[in-house]
Amino acid sequence: MQYRRDISSTLKLIALGLALFVGYQGWLKPTYLTPGPASRQPSESPPVQPTPSFTLPGTQEYPPWDVPQTRLIDPGQAPTDALELIRDEVDKGNYKEAERRLIALSHKRLDKPKTKRYIAALWNNLGVQQEKFGGSALSVKAFKKAVASDPNNPLASMNLTQAYWELRDPAMTFQFLNRVIRLNPADPFPHLALAELLLEKGDKTSAMAHLNLAQPQTQYDPHLQSYRNKLVAKTDMALTAPSTTADIVARPVPEPRQGLTPAPSMPSAHPPAPSTATQEEQPTRPFVPRDTAHFVVQFDGPDDQATWLRIRAMLEYAYEEIPPKFGQVPAGPIKVVLHTGQKFSGPAGVPDWADTLFDHASGSINLPTQGALDDLALFSRVARHQFVHALFHEQAKNGSAPPPRWLVEGLAIHLTEDPWPDMEESRQKSLPLIPLTSLHGSWAQLPATSVSTAYLSANVATQHLIDRYSLSTVRQLMKMLMTGQSLETAMQQKMSMSYEQFQLQWAQSHKPHVSERGS
Repeated sequence: MQYRRDISSTLKLIALGLALFVGYQGWLKPTYLTPGPASRQPSESPPVQPTPSFTLPGTQEYPPWDVPQTRLIDPGQAPTDALELIRDEVDKGNYKEAERRLIALSHKRLDKPKTKRYIAALWNNLGVQQEKFGGSALSVKAFKKAVASDPNNPLASMNLTQAYWELRDPAMTFQFLNRVIRLNPADPFPHLALAELLLEKGDKTSAMAHLNLAQPQTQYDPHLQSYRNKLVAKTDMALTAPSTTADIVARPVPEPRQGLTPAPSMPSAHPPAPSTATQEEQPTRPFVPRDTAHFVVQFDGPDDQATWLRIRAMLEYAYEEIPPKFGQVPAGPIKVVLHTGQKFSGPAGVPDWADTLFDHASGSINLPTQGALDDLALFSRVARHQFVHALFHEQAKNGSAPPPRWLVEGLAIHLTEDPWPDMEESRQKSLPLIPLTSLHGSWAQLPATSVSTAYLSANVATQHLIDRYSLSTVRQLMKMLMTGQSLETAMQQKMSMSYEQFQLQWAQSHKPHVSERGS
């Protein structure tokens, strides 16, 4: 009989080893997080999913501190038709009419909380737009109305704080700032403003406590960091006797708080009663431009220094507000050509006229001035749109292919946050959007009836990119394009998806609106 070896012991050892291996994989082996969706994308365009109610891996509950956030409030659904009409006026840039209607509403008794919150959002958004061409002296009244209508809105309270700080308004009291801090616990600026007031009163210990509370977040903003460092330096100096409120008003106005926007925060469950000082009308100072070298003016025609003074004020505001969003400050002064012999008259519904005025060869801003200041809101939109193009022009490498026109225009509209009436009208009509492949190069061949839809398509596509991948990622994408990289390569590197996949994704997300054919 053939000899057979007993292998039962071997089988037992194998079984034991298998059990140990399974146990290690199931219970003992360390678990590693898989890459988030931003760093790994499937080879095919994923189906559009409903917005999740939880935070996805690789995202943040709040936007990052290094990306300034909007100062505008989303009002949501209008509780009445009258309020919807006022919102349309704000969205279309008809600020005088919107203000007139809001003032008329203020004389009526409105007790419903939802209505008061909606009115507060409209006043706040009106103030944000007014500040672009009239400064804090104009916007502070709207922000006061917003806070009066909804005292618990953290964004409106931060905007009012900024206006008070710019104007050195005596209404910016200890009580007011403490309330703002309770509404915006994550924002360092009200801590810094309060620390400055405390230092002026001689309370070095309390001031240092607020400076320490602000320290963790000021590192993300160089302007806030500089402001905090100046205040810390003051604590090391001998403090004079406590100053009076009149001293606060009389002290010199410091440099503007550049690029500041409120951080998202949760309102306090039990905020203190609103300060009566915030509701009283206070005398304000006129909006005076800073003496800087950010812009160099050239006159095409007779010199008009008075007009330039007002125009420079608007451009300085844009300089303070927009570059921090884009993540790049201009390396040198931007050239502005004022055509003092030409009338400021052109299509006002879309940025097309602003794009025509801008000198794409030299990167200079060009502005006709005759009658330009009759409609400050329109003039501000035209000047600010050109400013963003000047910002992009400086970053572009000589000889490299320009980025797709739809991305340039969409990002310019997003950064300025300015309304354009014809574009908003196209949005309300739900007109079919134009495929992005038709919006790469010059738009000169587009029919006049399609221009507003082209800008709307650019705006919607760029906003889709920002909402899905963040503004930080989109500005990195833009910088790659400006160095000569193709859109396909840049999207693959920054978003792990092809340009074709993005177009399919965008078209699917906006399926009811995207046209089946090109322009």
